[in-house]
Parts: sequence; C-alpha cells; structure tokens
Amino acid sequence: MKKAAVCILFVPPILLVASAGGAVHPLGDSLAVFRLYLGFISLICGGGLFLLNWRRSGLGAAVMAVAASGTILWSYDAPQPDGDLPYTHYQKNLLYVLYDPAEIIADIKQQSPDFITLQEMTPRSDGLMVALEDDYPTQSVCLGEDDRGIALASRFDMVPDSRVCMPGHGLLAVQVVTPEGPVWLVTLHLRWPFPLEQAEQVTRILPVLEKLTGPVVLGGDFNMVPWSYTMTRIETATRTQRVGRTVDTFLVEGHVMVPIDHVLAPKGCEGRVSTLDLLGSDHHGVLAHYPLGACP
Repeated sequence: MKKAAVCILFVPPILLVASAGGAVHPLGDSLAVFRLYLGFISLICGGGLFLLNWRRSGLGAAVMAVAASGTILWSYDAPQPDGDLPYTHYQKNLLYVLYDPAEIIADIKQQSPDFITLQEMTPRSDGLMVALEDDYPTQSVCLGEDDRGIALASRFDMVPDSRVCMPGHGLLAVQVVTPEGPVWLVTLHLRWPFPLEQAEQVTRILPVLEKLTGPVVLGGDFNMVPWSYTMTRIETATRTQRVGRTVDTFLVEGHVMVPIDHVLAPKGCEGRVSTLDLLGSDHHGVLAHYPLGACP
C-alpha cells in the first residue's frame, strides 16, 4: 500500500518536469498549459512524500513546485508601465458562430485601436469589417476552405503588395506605414496542442515569419500559454516579446482559466495589457498598449 501511494505521489512532479519539455516533444507544451495547477498538486504530493519518509524526494518536489508556480504567479502581477503609450492593439477571437458583431464593433470604436487582429472570422462577420472601413482603410481577411479564417485592420496605410495569407495555416500579415516607419501587422490562430497539430503548424509558418524584415507586431489566439516552447519559437522568429503581464482569456471546459490570447511587440518595447468583455465570444479580448521605434 505504501509503495503504491509513493508511486502515485510521484506522478504530478514528473508531469510538472515534463511540462518544460516542449522542445523535446509537443506533449510538453500540452502539459505546460496546466503547469500552474500541476505545481500546486506537486506541492501537496511533496508533502505526502515527506511524511512517508521520502524526505529528499518530497523536499525536491516541493521546491520545484514552488519555483514553477511562483514564477507563473509573478507573471500575473508583473509591473506594467503607466502613462500614455503611443500604439493601441485590439486582439479578439470572435467565435465562428457569432451572428451579430454589433457589440464588438461598438467596443472597437470605443477603444479606438491602431491595430486590430481577429480570429474565427466567417462571412457572417463581414459587417464588422464594413463598419470599420472609414477609420481603418487597411483591411484584410484570409479564409480557409471551411469559411473560417483570420482578419486584421489598421488605421495606417498598407505597403502595396505586402499581403501574406496562408489559408488553413492560421497566418495573415500585411506591412503598414506608421509614424515610426514600416511595421508588419500579423494575426495568428494556432490549433490546439498535442495530440492535435500545433507543433507541425508552427513549423510550417516559422519560415514565413522569419522572412518578415523589420519590426513586427502580432496578435493572436495561440491556444498556448506564455511559458511554452511554442511561444518561444514565435517570439524568436518574429524578434518580439509578449506585451504586458499574463492575463487569462479562455475557460477550458468550463473549469480552468488559461492565458492563450496574446499580443507581441518588438523586443524591448515594454507595454501593458488588459482583458475585455466576452461580447458573444468564448474568448476575452486583449487590449495592448506599447511603443514602437527606438525601444531599448
């Protein structure tokens, strides 16, 4: 009985370690989504191992759990810059069954962003783009074979012939001319991680992202958390970093909130983020503020 209990108590710490193994196997990123919860459970299991006279293992599991959970908890309360920041970015997964975008249109107009990135766009959402035409002359939609896709908009003019659309691969980019010069605006929608094909999808789109010369700003539904290998791959390819602190945006199966919607800006450009209302979607929107140009 004691041996069985010890074996069971070792499982969460082992899974916690595996959650950092996304570079070895995509399963690691799937576990990373729940790393915070695995950390809490591993802390309890560490105490159980200690009480069962597996003191070194128990202490090791507890220390590892505190380190993993503490780092994530700190990211939720990380400092963000105050004051005015010149650029505003509106990121939102619309939910493909959205029939009336009126609330989202009103919200976008109220927030008055410079950049808009959207996912789960369908022909039913066309009214949203039409309603924004006057304020956002640069618009682009990239639909897949199932009439679901991604979209973006900006108040800045588009560089001619700069559009990059990968139907079915969740990537759309255009280059726009800001006061700081040309900037690539990218919208991204990744699939769920292993056992689905997120890792393979990222491998397919990375060469395209790496070829975007100059500054990149990116908003998307990553279906992945900030501390994952997937996030590292995207940030490295685009020379960006996630804007602001960690914010939860999606409720998994009605039980667990996870941070899977993000805005990225050029590395060194410190900004802040906040979440927006659901507005008929199952994802909270993300509103990001950040600088461009001469970032440290």
